[in-house]
Amino acid sequence: MTKRRNNSKRSRFSILFPILTIIGIGVITAIVTNYEPNWTYNWNGIRKEIKDSLQVAESRGITSGIGGMGISTKNEVDRRRWIMKNATESELLKLTEYPNGIVKGIAYEGLLRKKEFPNKTELTLKAIRDTTYQIDYQSGCLGWNMDIGEYLVQNVLLIDDEIPPPERLPNFGLTEIEKEKILTEFRKVQVKKE
Repeated sequence: MTKRRNNSKRSRFSILFPILTIIGIGVITAIVTNYEPNWTYNWNGIRKEIKDSLQVAESRGITSGIGGMGISTKNEVDRRRWIMKNATESELLKLTEYPNGIVKGIAYEGLLRKKEFPNKTELTLKAIRDTTYQIDYQSGCLGWNMDIGEYLVQNVLLIDDEIPPPERLPNFGLTEIEKEKILTEFRKVQVKKE
């Protein structure tokens, strides 16, 4: 009698083992193929309200304020401005290491807009060299990807000499020498891309 029970247990195990193996391989494959680096980001030091706003912004991209068909994207612009205004300097510095171009772009821009932040030139140079992640940018009916440095030079600082400057340039406290240093590095990175 006991031999039959042992054989019965072995046969159940011999059937169950391959099934569990296949399911396990399937789960591991699903996780590996869908893995996002931001899953493991350490949010310590980032307040919940900043984190929540960034997670919404991350899925929406960065916009000029006008969406397709002339629809206003004011909410996205207001969210981005709120994050930049309310996040502390240390939060923004930490977010420049977040594995997503949109969040990084907001963090870099927020630091540039803080009048008291001292190292704007070095920060911008770091952003220009930061080409791992891109920003999803939308203006009107058009949307495209751009490097973080490209976004900062062309859409925030407005110092790219290949684009006509607006009537009034924003004042980020950069000297002409600092602007030229930023543009030189920007051009080097752009040439490497091509």
